[in-house]
Order: sequence, then C-alpha cells, then structure tokens
Amino acid sequence: MEEFGLGSYEMVKALSPFPGLGGTGRTCGAVSGGLLALGLYFGSDDLLNHDSNRVCGTAARVFMERFEATLGSVDCKDIQTLLLGRYFDSKGGKENAEAFVKAKGFEKCTVAAGVGARLAAEIIIESMGRSSL
Repeated sequence: MEEFGLGSYEMVKALSPFPGLGGTGRTCGAVSGGLLALGLYFGSDDLLNHDSNRVCGTAARVFMERFEATLGSVDCKDIQTLLLGRYFDSKGGKENAEAFVKAKGFEKCTVAAGVGARLAAEIIIESMGRSSL
C-alpha cells in the first residue's frame, strides 16, 4: 500500500474479516485484499466513469486469472488444503482452531497473502509502463 500511496493502516483494520471471507471458507482474503488494492489504484470516485471501471475490471480479471493459476483456486478451502493438507473450518469449534494453529495455519496462509500482494503490485507496475491496461 505504501509503495503506491494507497490506503492507510485503517485499511488494514478494515481487512480483518477478509480471511476466508469472514471465515466461511469461500473467497480467500488474499484475493479480496488484492482486488481492493486494484480498486484503490485503478478505480474512480465517479461511478459513471466507464473508462476507469473498464480498466479496473480488466485489472481484476487479470488478477483473478493469475491468482488461480498460481495457487490453483481463489477459494479458502482449496488454498488451505494446498498449504496445510486440509481445510480447517473456523466454525468447527475449539478443536479445529487448535489444529489450525498446530498446522501453522497463520504462518502458512501468509503465502496466499504474499501471492495476492505480489500479483496486485505486478499489475499496477505493468500498467505504469503503458498507456492503458
């Protein structure tokens, strides 16, 4: 965020419920975070700015394709299975929470966050070298 002058630490706080999209196992929080970064960079305050919306939508599609190509999915359940060997349902109670920690879930899931940040940054940097996305 800092490198591109986007957002603030309040944004980091706002992203707190994103992992597993609120713990549902659906869209990975790294995907949501990457899309949010692209929206901050390419988006417009004017929702009727169709050129900006098109560019932002294109960046989002490129991001989604690259993320899925890198980790095989955009869904938390699939990514946890890849990184941890299985999915730990956050609604599964204390046993699942302890098993997630024991499997180093907090550490290993940062791989997805790193991939999302890298891909979003790459798309932004690539756009700086050309007149349009």
